[in-house]
Amino acid sequence: MKKRKTTFIMMLLLVATLRTVAQTTPPDATGMDIDARQWTKDVKMGWNLGNALESAGATWDDATGTWKNPWLTDYNQWETGWGNPKTTQQMIKAVREAGFDAIRVPVRWVPHITDYTTMTVDPVWMARVKEVVDWCLDEGLTVVINTHHELWLESHPYYSQQAELLRRLKALWTNIATTFRNYDSRLAFSGTNEVTVSWAAPSAENLAVQNSYNQAFVDAVRATGGKNYYRQLIVQTYATDPGYGLAGFQLPDDVVEDRLSVEFHYYSPYSYCSGTDGCYYYWGEAFADKGTVTPDGNERALHNLFTQIRKAWYERGLGVVLGEYGVSRHYSDAAHRDDQDANARYYLKSVVSEARKNGFAAFVWDNNVFGNGSETFGIFNRNHSMRIDTPHFLEGIVEGSATTFSDEIVEEGKDDVGKDGMEIWSGDKTLAWGSSGMISLAAAAFADATDEVTLVLYYEPVATAEYTDIQMCYKDWSKASFKVGNISVQGDFNPRGYYGVTTGSLITPFTFDDAALQSFKRQGMIIQGYGVRLTKIVIAQQQSAAVTPPALDTTAPLPAFSLGGIREKKRDGQRYLKKKNCLLRF
Repeated sequence: MKKRKTTFIMMLLLVATLRTVAQTTPPDATGMDIDARQWTKDVKMGWNLGNALESAGATWDDATGTWKNPWLTDYNQWETGWGNPKTTQQMIKAVREAGFDAIRVPVRWVPHITDYTTMTVDPVWMARVKEVVDWCLDEGLTVVINTHHELWLESHPYYSQQAELLRRLKALWTNIATTFRNYDSRLAFSGTNEVTVSWAAPSAENLAVQNSYNQAFVDAVRATGGKNYYRQLIVQTYATDPGYGLAGFQLPDDVVEDRLSVEFHYYSPYSYCSGTDGCYYYWGEAFADKGTVTPDGNERALHNLFTQIRKAWYERGLGVVLGEYGVSRHYSDAAHRDDQDANARYYLKSVVSEARKNGFAAFVWDNNVFGNGSETFGIFNRNHSMRIDTPHFLEGIVEGSATTFSDEIVEEGKDDVGKDGMEIWSGDKTLAWGSSGMISLAAAAFADATDEVTLVLYYEPVATAEYTDIQMCYKDWSKASFKVGNISVQGDFNPRGYYGVTTGSLITPFTFDDAALQSFKRQGMIIQGYGVRLTKIVIAQQQSAAVTPPALDTTAPLPAFSLGGIREKKRDGQRYLKKKNCLLRF
C-alpha cells in the first residue's frame, strides 16, 4: 500500500508539472493560421526518410519490455542499425532538388528514454532529431515527425495496460512538443504509427484504445502552449488501415478548430506492392494486355477508396495524410522488366494523382533498399551520393503530383449494367462458406444463353466482415474462371479490394466464356463466399421472354473440401502479416 501511495504521489507531481508548462506558455498564433485541409492540400510530393531515425540496433523483447542482443551498444548510433548511413543535409537537399516539398521523419524514441517516470529523452538523441528537422526546414520543406515502432505502445492496445501507456505517451509528447514549441506551421506532429496486434482485425477494445492514444496525444501537445496550441496534428486509424478507420475511427476533441488530420497507409493490393514470392507483376486494367493483373485491386478500387476517405474526413474539415505508400521493384525476368517497371511507374502515378485530386498529403516510403524482390522500396541511393536508382519510381510520383485538386466527387461501381437482363434470383442472402450460406442456380437458368454469359450480381459488402469474397463454382465444387472488366479471375472475387469500398450497394458483371457456360448448362452453378449480402442475380444476355426464372436447386452436393482452407490464404490479415514480417525487422 505504501508503494502504491508513493507512485500515486509521483503521478500527481508529474501532472502538476505538465499543467505548469501549459499555464506558463500562452498560445501563440503567429504564423500558424493555415488550416488542416490547406496544409495537406499544399503538400505536392512527400518523401519518407525510412529506416533511419526509427531503426534499431538490438532485438525488442516484448515480454520483458527490454532490448536484447544488441549489435550497436551506443543507442545514439542506432540510426545506422538497419544498414543505412547517417542522414546528412546533402541528402535532404537532394530530395528537395528532385521535386519533393515535404519529408516525413519517422523517429523511435525508446530506448532513448533516460527516465520512464517523466519519459525524458536523452538530450543527445533529441538534438539529433532536431538537427535533421532543422535541415529539412532550411531546405524549405514541410516536415512531419512521429513516434515510430514504439512497440511498448503499438503492440498493446488493451484496457489492462491503457492507463500506464497513456501516461507514458502524454509525458513523451510533452517533452517532444516542448522542444519544438516555437517552430512554425511547416512542422507537424504525428501521434503514433501502426498500432496493431499481429495485424489481425481489431476488436472494439483495440479500436477504443487507439482512439484514446489519439486523444492523449492531442491533449499533451496542446497543453504545452506556444505555437503548439495551433500546430497541425496528425492522428491515426487503427493499424493505419483505411478500412478500419472508416469503421472505427473516432475524432479526438481539440481545443482549436481545423488543425487535425487523419493518417492512413496504402500498400494495396499487397499482392502487387510487396514483391514477395507469389506476387503479381501487373496492376490496373490499363496493363491487362501485358500479363496477369491482380484481381483484387485496380484503378477503380484506388479511386473509390480515396473517394470514401475524402467523404468521411476531408469533407468534414479534416486534413488527410497518406503517411506511407509504395511498391517494391520486382520483375519476373529481364525480358519483362521494362513492362513491369512501367507498370510500377503507372501505379505510383495513379496513387499520387488520386491523393492530389482529393487534397491528401502523400509520402512515399523509401527505405534505401534496391534490387529485385521484397522490400525494395528505394528511390535515392544514400550510399552513393543520393543517386536515383529507380528513376521510374520518381517519374511516376512526379507525373502524379501534377494533378490538381478536384471539387468533383465521382463514385464508380453503381451503374445498373443488368437493367435489361433476365432476373434469375432475388432475395436477401448473406453469403457464407458451406451449404447454408450458398446460392445454387439450376442448369435451366442458362438454357438460352449462347457463346458466353454475363451474370450481374447486386449486393453490398458487410462493413464488419474481416474480408469479402464471392466464389463461383461448378457443381463439382471446382472454381469457375471469369472476367470482371479486363481482369481474368479464377473462382474468387474480392469486392472490397476491387472497388475499394467497405459499404454501400454494388453492381458487378461477371463474364464467363463458352466453355464455362456449357458446364453451367449441364450442371448449374454455386455461388458462395463471405462478407457479402446478395440481393439479386441477373443474366445480362438477352433471353426469350418465355423463360421463367428457375427456382433454387436444393439438390446440390455439399462441398468436399475445406472451405476455411480456401480463404485463409487470402484473408487481408494474412496479407498484412506478410507485409509486416517484411517491413519490420523484429
